[in-house]
Amino acid sequence: MQSKPFCFNLSQVKAFVLGCDPTNFSDNGSTVVLDYVFGIGQDNRYFKDILNNLNQIGLHLEDIYIQNLIPHYLEEETSRNRHWQAKAKGFISERKKEFDRIDKKGKKPVFLTSELLYEVLLLHGETKVKAKELYNFTAPVPIPPEDNLMERPLIPLYRHKDYKLEKHQNYLQHIKAIMFTILKDYD
Repeated sequence: MQSKPFCFNLSQVKAFVLGCDPTNFSDNGSTVVLDYVFGIGQDNRYFKDILNNLNQIGLHLEDIYIQNLIPHYLEEETSRNRHWQAKAKGFISERKKEFDRIDKKGKKPVFLTSELLYEVLLLHGETKVKAKELYNFTAPVPIPPEDNLMERPLIPLYRHKDYKLEKHQNYLQHIKAIMFTILKDYD
């Protein structure tokens, strides 16, 4: 069982949004089955904060391709799954190929919704920094293609309430500038 990616129009994609996996037991401990990634079109509570952040950047649901690194349901939720990173590594090549089919130039960024994604996608040997440091520009954002396994710009845009863009105006302005630069190359 798996959730499907979501996209309005593949020819209009300006960026990718990457989640971890669809596993969710928020229905009194039972698996919540979502037809599409983040429950888009079914239950807005899982994507509304991410979409709010994207809207502040100037992106809308019509502009993005949304997928989970692992599209299958797992036995444990991501944050509690001590085997998540090992399983996730087995899906990186598949996601990279999927995104490369949509954006052959490999320039459109991937917005990461979790620090776990950042950790698993960073090349071995690259220095990992905490979310707070990324949002305060202690490390380069976007994470350059040559430093990650997706080989495209990675931009942390975490779901956690502490990383809502209205709390990080400098980071918001920085991402807007990045998107302007990336997208002008496609015009």
